[in-house]
Amino acid sequence: MSLPQPVWDLWIRLGHWLIVAGIMFQQISGENIDLVNIHATVGILLGGWVLFRVIWGFTGPYHARFASFPPPSPKTAAASLRRVLNKETEETVGHSAIGGLAVYLLITLLGLTALTGMASSDDIFFSGPLAPFVSANIIDLASRAHPILSKAVLVTVIIHVLAVLWHQFAMRERLIQGMITGLKPSFGSQTPAPHPFSKMILLRGFVIFSLCIGGTYGLFGIYLGW
Repeated sequence: MSLPQPVWDLWIRLGHWLIVAGIMFQQISGENIDLVNIHATVGILLGGWVLFRVIWGFTGPYHARFASFPPPSPKTAAASLRRVLNKETEETVGHSAIGGLAVYLLITLLGLTALTGMASSDDIFFSGPLAPFVSANIIDLASRAHPILSKAVLVTVIIHVLAVLWHQFAMRERLIQGMITGLKPSFGSQTPAPHPFSKMILLRGFVIFSLCIGGTYGLFGIYLGW
């Protein structure tokens, strides 16, 4: 059996579970007027995470970088999906082709959902921090698109959860444990530099994460406000 290898750094793992909690809360709070301010705050923070994940895709350890899982061609994605359905383990240490595609899709949907939420307004209970700076047509478009994008995020997450459960129980691949410990099967490969568990990656991630989350909330939640 392939020995475990450090793959997912702390910031990938932390972001993963925070995204799960954030999306669950957003789905519950989206239609609750009493929670509109908290809903907006969490939405801004999710937008900050998207910014962090994009930057981390160029500055993080190897398996966090987009270069390690470039967007697959339709043919490659279809082949990857067939292997999963046939319970054939794809011997890739980081993201598989179909798994990487899911990452790109979720980042895009979350970013668009956050932006449309910040540009939305109902002229009564809520006006997003970007609403004063865009035209009425943009506000109307954002207000219409936001709930649709939110549902698209939910559908994507449900499919992701079902896929993880399939890997976990049908294919006997310990994906859940891997996103907790950061370890995955090595398939005979060595851990590439920089080491995902190194102090340098821990500190670099802390700085970038803090700047992205704090800066996004500082700009949209405090300076522009709603």
